[in-house]
Amino acid sequence: MENHTLLTSYISNLKLDLIMADYNLCSTEWKDLNYTPDYSKLYFICEGEGWLKIGDREYYPQPGELFLMPEGVQQSYSCISSKPFLKYWCHFSVRSGDINLFKILELSHTCSAVDPEVVKEMFSSIVLHVKSGEIYAQLLAKSKLMELFSYYLSKLDPTEITLKNLSSVEKLTKILNHIETNIEQNITIHELAEIAHMHPNYFIRLFKKQLGVPPIQYITRKKIDKAKELLTSTTSTISEIAVQLGFSDMFYFSKQFKKNAGLAPTDFRKQMQLLPDNKGV
Repeated sequence: MENHTLLTSYISNLKLDLIMADYNLCSTEWKDLNYTPDYSKLYFICEGEGWLKIGDREYYPQPGELFLMPEGVQQSYSCISSKPFLKYWCHFSVRSGDINLFKILELSHTCSAVDPEVVKEMFSSIVLHVKSGEIYAQLLAKSKLMELFSYYLSKLDPTEITLKNLSSVEKLTKILNHIETNIEQNITIHELAEIAHMHPNYFIRLFKKQLGVPPIQYITRKKIDKAKELLTSTTSTISEIAVQLGFSDMFYFSKQFKKNAGLAPTDFRKQMQLLPDNKGV
């Protein structure tokens, strides 16, 4: 997939908020035309007939199909017979960092590869938690929505995910590739801004807006990912790895590593050596 690194960053920074969810039979009066919601929707059709229009595309969903209706896109829907939809549905918002995901990505509105029983189980759990009075219920519902949305994404063909704002995307892709290639170097903001042909302050704002974190935090995270790889696959000392990755302060390296991995570098290496696949490390 083109721009794989950038897509991975967007998706790994997803934040979903569930607004409402239910399972019910639509009335024969179920209808709304040419409106643009400020929330997204997922419909899972169980029975019945109906019509959807998302943007300029019309659909006649069949039982067992899952539909995504993104916020900010003009939509219409209606019942078309005496057999209205029986469906699971939810309203939600989804962000990557602080930006609406659908300002960044364009996704297929439906996915034919989903397993209806898997989707039904996830949706029924969401609705069950939404209607529960338990103090942790909304958290469980939100967690299940994340699972459902992730499942939807995983079932899309790569060609069904399109990056918007291609000029900015191309610049960021070039930046991320540079970071990946030079992760062992001391990468500066001015260096990256020059590659993007931007003023450093504007570059920092764009990077954070698109990826959800400032560039320095992103670089540090990538360095720690590389440190994990070196701790697992080499016999280099922790000091050698820190220096190799451009950390002149061992205390700072250990602090950042523990913040990211939850373990000090020494403990991380010991833990990885206990795993069956790493006995030879």
